[in-house]
Amino acid sequence: MIKKLYDFRQTAIADALLQAEVTREEMDAELRQVAARFTTIAAVDGPIQTGDVVALEFADDKVSGGVRRVYANVGKDFDDMEALLPGLCVGNAVQIQFAGREVDAQVVSVKRPCVPAMTDEHARQLSIENVANLAQLEDYLFAKLAEGQRKRKFRGIMGIVSKAMMENTEFEELEETHPWYQALHGHMMRRVEAFAAQQGKTAEEALPAALRMEGKSLDECRQALKNMCVERARQGALGQTYAQEKGVQITSEDTAELIGEFVDYLNQVVYEYFAPQIQVDRK
Repeated sequence: MIKKLYDFRQTAIADALLQAEVTREEMDAELRQVAARFTTIAAVDGPIQTGDVVALEFADDKVSGGVRRVYANVGKDFDDMEALLPGLCVGNAVQIQFAGREVDAQVVSVKRPCVPAMTDEHARQLSIENVANLAQLEDYLFAKLAEGQRKRKFRGIMGIVSKAMMENTEFEELEETHPWYQALHGHMMRRVEAFAAQQGKTAEEALPAALRMEGKSLDECRQALKNMCVERARQGALGQTYAQEKGVQITSEDTAELIGEFVDYLNQVVYEYFAPQIQVDRK
């Protein structure tokens, strides 16, 4: 399918796509998430604040013992009761709405999640390889965030590289009788048919909407579908070529899935080349 392969490594990438940063704010957010694993719950007298779990009791002859207890997660339940609770303490009385009626309730307990400041001991308890103190934990979190930044930058890079490969690689003409074309076209049409069934339409009636080409003629939609199949097949052929060069075996009984595996491998090859070039600074 490929006559002459374009070397994607010669694609020019703007410096902005090869530079990223991890801010102190992002690091602190990660540390807070980790610290949340060590949250403890403490009973407090009040005053009630956002995040507290409050228990209230009021007389109700419909329950055993004649006293009903209800709970409110302040800041999470978003009901009318929450607006009445902040500032109250254990023992305070408050009128609340319950089951369509107003009742006189009393705050009987307030429990507050307590998130500790991270320490070396907390870092050790995480049982992360090569993390024995807080400084090493920060290094670990930075590496995690940096990898996320590289992946975000790579999406832009892959768009540029993919366009360059499609434009500069010499491909053979892909006939509609080719097994790859037929597999991809059949796969896409099955998705169109499933979409059409939900709309109560035939596949042809639903094709413009399925392709997000409302207002276009049926012939234009058919051509767009053909172009999509050809482009996907060519991307798969590129991935297959690199897999063969590296001796990587990729197999699948379903041809459309096999092409998808080749496309994924192509992305992996390009990522492995460009990711180390993305400089992530620690602010």
